[in-house]
Amino acid sequence: MFPRVISTLLLAGLLLTAPSPTRAQQDVAYTLRPGDKVTLEVFTSAGEKVDVVAGERILDRNGDVYLPYVGTVHAAGLDQNSLREVLVAGYASFYAEPVVNVKVELRVNVTGAVPRPGQYFMDPTATLVDALAAAGGANTEFALLGSQIPGDPKRVQLVREGERRVVNFHPGEISEETLRMRIRSGDWLHVPPETKTRVRDQVLFWGGLVSLASSVVTLIILITD
Repeated sequence: MFPRVISTLLLAGLLLTAPSPTRAQQDVAYTLRPGDKVTLEVFTSAGEKVDVVAGERILDRNGDVYLPYVGTVHAAGLDQNSLREVLVAGYASFYAEPVVNVKVELRVNVTGAVPRPGQYFMDPTATLVDALAAAGGANTEFALLGSQIPGDPKRVQLVREGERRVVNFHPGEISEETLRMRIRSGDWLHVPPETKTRVRDQVLFWGGLVSLASSVVTLIILITD
């Protein structure tokens, strides 16, 4: 009886002190999609890098990627570790015990009122906030026709798999859910100009016109006196 109690207590203690799984362990591994980028490094058992294989490659619309020696590999649907295993098996026919390193990055487009619009390739663990930060931020000003115009982080448009939604990225109003939103391959973020910018521009335009008219009238009065 007593030994059984001791064993139970020891087991409970081990369960309590055992480290909890990390977020990376809890998350389902990302599977590749067309348009994703894979960066490869292949080494022989002697540690020599195979330069002809190394480099960046983009999965085509069918999810395939062409690699020297092994030919076309259908990578879509595979996660990073599965793709590595496929490549190790493929290059084992040419090199004894090859070592293959695989890095996967997702394609995200950021357009609109951001300092650096364009296409970005990011780690699968990156968030939408990370994507906006890479483009310079949604609430900073961007140059247009020589003027500095602020973007509107409250009305950022997210197009994902053909569906459009408006997401609020304003630092003071962003939700916890939005902060945690991971990017998905093919995401498109569009930051519109701040709405009040148009009103401000109209006020500045008409204010400048009135000021000019007042100056002309004053000049005419001075000349005629």
